[in-house]
Amino acid sequence: MHSPRKRYRCRFCGLELSAWLPWAKAPNGALLLGHLSQQHMDQLRPYLRRMESECIDTVVVEAYEVVEEDKDGI
Repeated sequence: MHSPRKRYRCRFCGLELSAWLPWAKAPNGALLLGHLSQQHMDQLRPYLRRMESECIDTVVVEAYEVVEEDKDGI
């Protein structure tokens, strides 16, 4: 049995991003942050303030819902 891939759905617009780094077993915070900074700057401001003192990846992933799918995309 294989483990599912994780995808992230933006809580602001519903866009799903494949931002899971399987070798690191962590989300690609830079990719997730890039989407927010390009599409949702007004909603991003509270997260940016927190990123000054907290881990960027931990903060940015809060703007997304984790969606899991099969390795074959089914």
